[in-house]
Amino acid sequence: MPSPIASATPPGPLRPLLTLARRLLQTDDADTALTLAGQALVELARVDAGLLVVRGNGGGGVEFDREGTPRAVDTGHDWYPFAAAILDGSRSTPAVEARLLGIGLPDPAPAAALVVQWADEPDEGVIAGRRYTLAIVLELAVAALGRIHEYAQLASLVGRQRAQLLGESQAHAAELARRDVLESEMRVLSLTDMLTGLHNRRGFFVHAEQVFKVARRRHAPSAVLFADVDHLKLVNDQLGHDAGDHLIRDAAEVFRASFRSADVVGRLGGDEFVAYTLEDAQPQTILARLQDNLNAFNLMQERPYRLSLSAGIVSCEPDEHQSLLNYVVLADQQMYANKRSRLH
Repeated sequence: MPSPIASATPPGPLRPLLTLARRLLQTDDADTALTLAGQALVELARVDAGLLVVRGNGGGGVEFDREGTPRAVDTGHDWYPFAAAILDGSRSTPAVEARLLGIGLPDPAPAAALVVQWADEPDEGVIAGRRYTLAIVLELAVAALGRIHEYAQLASLVGRQRAQLLGESQAHAAELARRDVLESEMRVLSLTDMLTGLHNRRGFFVHAEQVFKVARRRHAPSAVLFADVDHLKLVNDQLGHDAGDHLIRDAAEVFRASFRSADVVGRLGGDEFVAYTLEDAQPQTILARLQDNLNAFNLMQERPYRLSLSAGIVSCEPDEHQSLLNYVVLADQQMYANKRSRLH
């Protein structure tokens, strides 16, 4: 069926209806659209009261007062049965009853029903003109409400999808951060001696090689010190391996305290420790400081053993082409020479 706008002869004012259509197209708010429709009912069709019911809105409708102000009402409204009958197609429309006029759109299967009332008793010609105006206002209002509803649904869908994507993005970022932390922790663990907290063999060479290359480029003096814990086997045999572990941890603490924070200190394994230092002091000065720290520890700590380290130190000449590993081997040989001379 063609719409009333296309089929009816327009006896009513067209300019206000065109203005209403433009204003309804410009709003995205359902309350504003209903207010515009209510004002048009009062101003253009001289309605004293009205009820708009749209199929599928969950029950209830919108009531308009004599100023055209909309207000939501439930199915208990006096005119609701009349509007429901129009939507069900069980009542012929348009119809005039007790100064009520009801119309439904579209015909013959209405999706919306409008019931209005006038305080006066207009003649048939006036009713025809008002009926035409009401049909146009109803069609414009329902079209605007449908568009606003679809836009709201689309906006809600986009919002949900955006929230879902944001949630997935945040979860992905959190997972990447967790992996970064885990990888960082695993790298630290792979470079750390668990018993002493010093660098393990791999950790020592990873960090010391970097400093060693910088020192060589800058022709800066440096040194490697190699140390071995004395009498570890004796402590293990007489006091047990727990005491031996304590001895190693004590030795690591004293050894680390003998160097600066910028120096690279590690435990190569067992009772062997190594350090790479850029300190400008003479090698014998570094050995003397290590021995002073050992003496202080033995005086201040009550242990069932005496902490003693044998050490050897070699200077790394910046103009020589030996590797860091070669200097570590040389310091190890120097340490064993010192140990033999001290303990035999």
